[in-house]
Amino acid sequence: MKQFYEKAAAAARKAAVLVRKLAVWLAPPRRLLPACLAAAFLISLLSWAVGDRLADAVLYFPSARGDGLKSELRALPRFVRSEPRAELVAAEVLLGPRNASLIPAFPKGSRVESCVYRKRILYLDLSEYAALADRPSLEKGLLALKKSLKATLPLSRRTVITIGGREPFADSLQTASSGSADRARTADGGDGNLAAKSEKKN
Repeated sequence: MKQFYEKAAAAARKAAVLVRKLAVWLAPPRRLLPACLAAAFLISLLSWAVGDRLADAVLYFPSARGDGLKSELRALPRFVRSEPRAELVAAEVLLGPRNASLIPAFPKGSRVESCVYRKRILYLDLSEYAALADRPSLEKGLLALKKSLKATLPLSRRTVITIGGREPFADSLQTASSGSADRARTADGGDGNLAAKSEKKN
């Protein structure tokens, strides 16, 4: 009986040693887990860098049915800085819609000349081709472009669009003001001093 207990104890000790060796063999090294996490992060970073870098942008165009502006989603490259993103969106609006139910916002050949974003104000200059449209079409195009840029830069305070370095319709407003002044002078008798003429008559 004593020999049986001795053999059983020896077998138990051997089994314990085997279990300890097996546990040491199966246990991961201390640095294995951080290394695996770092490798997984590096793989995900590389896949993001070389993977799909596109984002949906909302572009607006006049409706062919004449019922205002309609939006169109377009996958465009991502940009961190505001100026390249706004310039790309403006260029896509100038290219025209893909949807057949929409019409181009600007005449063919229009392009972006410059784009500056300062203190949350976007300054965008278009080529003179954009001014070839009639006034109602140009007004719709400018509204579509401003809405598209606002959707791209929602934190912007204001968008200033010029064509060939000049604000659209500024000349017509100035001409209208000059015309009003001329009409007032004509009604005044030509020299702008109706009171003096009345005194001369008296």
